[in-house]
Order: sequence, then structure tokens, then C-alpha cells
Amino acid sequence: MQSTVKRGLAIAAGLTLAFGLAACAASPADSATGGENTDGTFASGNSDTLVFAVLPDHEGADQDAQPIADWIAEITGKKVELFQATDYTAVVQGLAADQIDIAQISAFTYYQSQNAGADIVPIGAQITKEGAEPGYFSVAVKNPAATDVKSLADFADQPVCFVNPTSTSGFAVPMGGLLEAGVTVAADNRLFGEEHDLNAKKVAEGTDCQVGFAQDIDADPLIESGELVEVTRVQVPAAPIVMQAGLPQDVQDQLVAALADSTQSDLTDAGVELNEFLTDGWFGFGAVDDKYYDLIRTLCTEIADEVEACRA
Repeated sequence: MQSTVKRGLAIAAGLTLAFGLAACAASPADSATGGENTDGTFASGNSDTLVFAVLPDHEGADQDAQPIADWIAEITGKKVELFQATDYTAVVQGLAADQIDIAQISAFTYYQSQNAGADIVPIGAQITKEGAEPGYFSVAVKNPAATDVKSLADFADQPVCFVNPTSTSGFAVPMGGLLEAGVTVAADNRLFGEEHDLNAKKVAEGTDCQVGFAQDIDADPLIESGELVEVTRVQVPAAPIVMQAGLPQDVQDQLVAALADSTQSDLTDAGVELNEFLTDGWFGFGAVDDKYYDLIRTLCTEIADEVEACRA
């Protein structure tokens, strides 16, 4: 069943799921255009090339993001190179070291990248379907044949399949919900599938764990097929597309004008063909600012004892 917006993540009075995604959303233009930066810098050292990164959160993530890379090339008139990330940490480090110009990341990775020293600006956040606000769901699931758990409280004292220690919907938000339910998952009971789709399949297989978490786009097909059963779901801040604040101002302005408050039609109007991944789970980007991600900062203060990435 779907939780109410105040359920699961609300581990403190000020940390509710009624975060009013639309209210927090605002144009990033002020922060993106606040200072003069006519020269700017590029990750590659070449003003004709932009380096673009995505999180390796599912199999084929780079290929699925290729239309966005092609779109950025159309917008800016520059060559776009994909940064080949082996894990989430590589993207965090790449952003902090100015080796990446633009990236599609998670809310938690945004938080981590800033903590690591990255000077990045959110352009927009992912909208998954027409008429929706930025945001998506972290889904708690169980193997229907192997366990009869009914709530997060029943996750106690058993292996739990998380996605990645730096995943928003696959670890940070689930840990907040579990702690609110009175469940502390011991280190040796934390298993990581690394990618949302693989993690959902691990729970469906039921060998290493019978309960776990994944984002809705990967959990829902297995729920619909009966291979998984939903325990609860929680809406989380949408994954942002970000840019380095050190990019030339004209490039920043081009990206904000084209990407913020965009839809699938903007991409196709630019002559870029949508692939199945984008058609199924990406409708566009909604403009957001840095404050939109304050919920993650608050969450990290609550789960820091259990989540090392929140202590960095």
C-alpha cells in the first residue's frame, strides 16, 4: 500500500514527507546567474567539450542517458563526453574535483557532492510523468513466498537488500523509515545490490534477502508481475541534473533556459529521439533550487549514526 505523505520518513517533527515539492521548487536562475563568469572553466580543459555523468544505478545507465547527452550537445553546440562512472563515489569525487561539468545524480549524491567540496548548481529535477511534480518513490518490498512481513517494523533482525550506501531511495530514505519504525539494521545484515533493478531482483529471488528497497520504476514491474509485494512506499526529492558553478555564464544560461521546466517534447523538438527508458520513466525536468534538498540535509542529521555517508 502507498503511505501517506507523512509516513515512513518522518523520524522527527520537522522531518515529514509533506515537503511540498511544488512549493520548494523555484527557478535556479538566481543562483546560476548571480555572478559574472564570462570566462569560466571546463572539466576537459577544452571549451568545445562538456563532460556529462550519470549514476550507474541500473544496468545500461550510460546508454539510457545518451539522449540527454545529445540534447545538451544541441543546446550548447558543444561535444558532450560521457564520464564512465564505476560507482556513485566516482561521480561524487568527479564533481568535487571539477572533472565533470554536468551530471544527473540523486538527491543524496547531490548532498554528498557538496559536502565533498563540489560547487554545483541544480538546474532541474526529474519529473516522471505528465502532470506530476518533481519526485519519485522509494519502495519497500518483500518476497511473497519467503516472508510474511507486513510493515517496516517486521524488517528487524533479518538481512535487508539496499541498493548502494549513497543511494537516496535505495538507502538513505529507507534507513530513515526503518529508524522511525524502531528498526536498526546491523552492519552484517546490510546487503547491497548496487543497482535498483538488480536489487529488486535479489529480493524477488529470495536467496540473500527476503526484504529490501528499490525505486518505483524498478520495483513496480516486479510488483505487477507478483514476484514482489509492496510493503510501503515513500515519496522522496527528485533526482537533479546539476552543473558546475564554474562553467561560463553563457553556458549556464543556455542550460537553465533549455532544461529547467522542460518536457519530452522539448527534447524531441531539438531533434533528439527518446529511448524506452526515457519514455517510461522521464517526462521532463522541473526547476528547483538548492533549498529543495534541505530535506536530505535534515534527514542526514537524523540518520548520521547509522549512515556513514551522512558523517562526511
